Amino acid sequence: MRYLTLILIVFSLLASPLFAQQNKPFFEKGSKAVLFEFQGFDNLGANSFNGGIGGKYFIQPKLAIRGGVQFASISEDIPFQGTNGIDGEASATQFGIFGAVEYHLDTARVSPYLGGGLGVSFTSTESKSAEADPVDQVTIKNNRNGQFGYFGGTEFTLFGIAGVEIFIIKNLSLAAEYRLGLQQLSRKDEERTQGNTTVTTKQGSRMIWGLASAGVLTLAIYF
Repeated sequence: MRYLTLILIVFSLLASPLFAQQNKPFFEKGSKAVLFEFQGFDNLGANSFNGGIGGKYFIQPKLAIRGGVQFASISEDIPFQGTNGIDGEASATQFGIFGAVEYHLDTARVSPYLGGGLGVSFTSTESKSAEADPVDQVTIKNNRNGQFGYFGGTEFTLFGIAGVEIFIIKNLSLAAEYRLGLQQLSRKDEERTQGNTTVTTKQGSRMIWGLASAGVLTLAIYF
């Protein structure tokens, strides 16, 4: 977080000569922006926001709503190492939606804000083993150990936020924030099938509660 704060301070000092009218609001009712995650000076790429597409809209001069959708689909072929066998495969799919409310304490170039948000995502995984005999192939849905780092289930997130948004130019800003939140993952049952036999193993749930800072800057482009 110290590194992110330093970046914001540097941008603020460099940009200050550009703004002679300090009292002019930088956003108002109806202002809208698309959001990206910005890695910093060591990696200038603008990545997807929260793993998806994000946007922000001001319903009042100091009150904004932001939200978006997440989607990820990963698949991998697992070739059989031999002849006349059957190949395997693995896949993971995730879809989610998220939203938050920001209340800005000022409409100036440097704008602290408070707020809160929530999100929900749905994930499923499946794998099939590569075997010499198709009868021996094992299909696992929602593997207890996860697939590509994804765990099958439904995840709910609820959080409060406190951050600062700094405008570099009129239509471009950077922001960093702290989040205090609760995250709960309800795991789907694992289903392991071989031939006509399916074994179902119930999975539990996982809850995380804590304070964290965003690992990247948020880049907002207003239009």
